[in-house]
Amino acid sequence: MLERLTSLFWRQGYGATSMSDIVDASGVHKPSLYRTFGTKEQLFATVLRRYLAQRIAMFAALIAEAGPGTRGVHRFLRLFEADAVSAHGRDGCLLVMASNELRGRLPEYDFAADYREQMRGQIRVLVDRVPTGEEVDPALAAARTDLLTTYLLGLQVVMRSGAGVDEIHDRLQAMHVTVDSW
Repeated sequence: MLERLTSLFWRQGYGATSMSDIVDASGVHKPSLYRTFGTKEQLFATVLRRYLAQRIAMFAALIAEAGPGTRGVHRFLRLFEADAVSAHGRDGCLLVMASNELRGRLPEYDFAADYREQMRGQIRVLVDRVPTGEEVDPALAAARTDLLTTYLLGLQVVMRSGAGVDEIHDRLQAMHVTVDSW
């Protein structure tokens, strides 16, 4: 049921999704939905938390597969691109879309900050595996982490706005050039 509701919110957005839409998509009557999830906002927070866990697991898997060093960062970016240009990936990120619509917050859940923090943590793992032959200044590693995190978040906005495969590729190529300077 939560998968269907995730798809519904992703397709329509939070504001355009009515309780009738939710009942139709879930097959659960409104009183049962309210008993289980509370308000529409609480239901959406549940959907977003579940999606966030899946998204962070995807990042962790890509990072694990990418390997160490700048070669690993390049591989991660290529793996990210493969996902980004897939039919599913072209829709962008539900959390980014919801952040644009709701300014990143629901009552009692700052989902945008949660996403940025968790995504940044995953990207930091990737950045920390970039050996330079000398001790890396922690401020430089933090700046690289912030740059890559912000870049990927922005790219997801570009993807959601209907960018084509070539544009997505070109934007990722710019990040590859940046990583080459590390």
